[in-house]
Amino acid sequence: MKFTINIEPMASPRPKFSNRGGFVKAYMPKDYMNWKKQFLLAWSIYRSEKLAQGKPLSVKIGFFIKPPDSIAKVKKNAAALEAETMPVVKKPDIDNLQKSVLDALNGYAWHDDNQISDIYAKKRYSLRPRVEIEIESMK
Repeated sequence: MKFTINIEPMASPRPKFSNRGGFVKAYMPKDYMNWKKQFLLAWSIYRSEKLAQGKPLSVKIGFFIKPPDSIAKVKKNAAALEAETMPVVKKPDIDNLQKSVLDALNGYAWHDDNQISDIYAKKRYSLRPRVEIEIESMK
């Protein structure tokens, strides 16, 4: 199964903590939770059932990130941006980008992300920000 989510990739942030009434509570920032909701809404168009529980999965994820103006406005970068071949070597870290997608789809595309036994990810600059995902059941 292949699908594209046409929103800017977002890295999973560290949880925030509050201390009220002597209890420490961890929570994720609002902007990240809103991103996950948007991501799932876009994903729901493609598939509404989970892949088989307990089956190993292979996942490929492409993160296409809007370039900063300092890169986008340089003429010699135009071809690479159009071809989406320019790697991103700045933040966000690719593992945090992966985590946001895997967490968002956990319980929706698959029963638990412990089913994922193979994963490949790339991050590239693009004038069309999005996340491309390919999920395959392994034999």
